[in-house]
Amino acid sequence: MAYGFIPIVHIVAAVFSIIELGLTAYVASAYHSLTPYMGGYSPSRVNFMIFNSIWSLLVLLYVGLTPLYMTSVFHRLAALALNAITAIFWFAGAIALAVFVGGPWDCGANTFCGSIEAAVAFGFFLWALFTFLTVLDAIDSLRSRGHTVNKPHAYPGA
Repeated sequence: MAYGFIPIVHIVAAVFSIIELGLTAYVASAYHSLTPYMGGYSPSRVNFMIFNSIWSLLVLLYVGLTPLYMTSVFHRLAALALNAITAIFWFAGAIALAVFVGGPWDCGANTFCGSIEAAVAFGFFLWALFTFLTVLDAIDSLRSRGHTVNKPHAYPGA
């Protein structure tokens, strides 16, 4: 199935992952500088969202670029599994961060509050994008699984 919009979805997901990485890295840095009495450690939910962002960029590199430049390394079912795992990661991370934040809060000019709420929103956007990519890959895999191999016919008199 040749969908022309799939590379656009990959690019949007990569841009959103970079935005999410910046937001969650800022929140982790703010925890480090604002809470020295707690040891300066950021919450595990924030760290998991940083992991999700980096993981997503690596998955997008494999799913988006490998079929174009290194076709011998690309496998369709591996791409489907990676997209499904990434969608599950984003769902789990976005829910965990949303529960941690609570809210919605009126942040005003508080950049920490606005950043963590934006990180929740982008987490759900990325979950939707990777779920969409997973569904399209699953449909493509199901449609292409039943191909038959044409056997060469014996020529008469051969």
